[in-house]
Amino acid sequence: MITHELIVVEPGRIEVAETDLDDRLHPSEVLIETEYSIVSAGTEGAGFTGLVKQMPFGDAGQYPRRTGYGNLGRVLKVSDAVSDVQPGDRVLSFAQHASIVKTDAQRMALPVSREAPGQHLAFVRMAGVSISALRSSSVQPGDAVLVVGGGLVGNFAAQLFRLAGADVMLADLSELRLRQARACGIERTVNPDRDDLEEVVRDWTGGAGARIGVEAIGISEVIAQTAMCIARHGELILLGSPRAPAHFDVTPMLLRIHLEAIRMIGALEWRWPQHATERSRDLDANYRQLAAWIAEQRLVVEPLLSHLASPADCQQMYEGLTANKEEYLGVVFDWSRR
Repeated sequence: MITHELIVVEPGRIEVAETDLDDRLHPSEVLIETEYSIVSAGTEGAGFTGLVKQMPFGDAGQYPRRTGYGNLGRVLKVSDAVSDVQPGDRVLSFAQHASIVKTDAQRMALPVSREAPGQHLAFVRMAGVSISALRSSSVQPGDAVLVVGGGLVGNFAAQLFRLAGADVMLADLSELRLRQARACGIERTVNPDRDDLEEVVRDWTGGAGARIGVEAIGISEVIAQTAMCIARHGELILLGSPRAPAHFDVTPMLLRIHLEAIRMIGALEWRWPQHATERSRDLDANYRQLAAWIAEQRLVVEPLLSHLASPADCQQMYEGLTANKEEYLGVVFDWSRR
């Protein structure tokens, strides 16, 4: 079976490749024809630019490499061991950018609405990253929550904390992202390029600082800046994954964390259990909830879709997402337009 998939050939170059896909299924696998797939600008951008090679541990990044982990499509075939998904179902999975994919249903093949616009449902994948910040926090209604970073992950984190009853401020250097945040209902925004972030937060909170600070970018210096905005006994949540080496004085950040008894919390979604326990929710529960909220428009998506693109335009899309944040925010590939 022929499939067309996006391949990062080398840092800075991505293309559509025609490959042969073995459609024989292992137990728990399903075969899916892709409708839409969404780009994760942070994780995929690191692979596209070569930033992934600078990470201090883990996969240094081999090229050529597949990319993508947010796929929405219709099931063509299931293995005999799969019972929760049937041919014809519309499912969200962690499969790559490709016209036809195989994926492990035990990992993720979540049936979703047949009626909701697919280009909107694809955003469930990015909201799934964001909800880890909410689940990891001790947020209560009325808490002041500062989200630093207005990309898709930061925007959804801000929306989710707002749904939980928090008073939310979103900070970003991009005016496009601040406008889109306001269009999504996040009324309180700040551009740290124009205004002193610490001062703005002090004014907003009566001098106390934010109860919760979420760093949704993954830049070490920005994590340190966010820490300086957090109140005594507050929480600093690392939602973005730091990748690039950083050389700066971390003592002011560490001293504030120490003196003000601030908790620093890692919120990587992959540390959530695949299946629920008595003490925690699972990934599937997170995604089911998010898919329902997007279908019901409780989570706002339309302002975030900056580009609905053909996979053939992948080079332009990845260059835009990594280098032009005033025009590119949410990129979804429409696989019917190959």
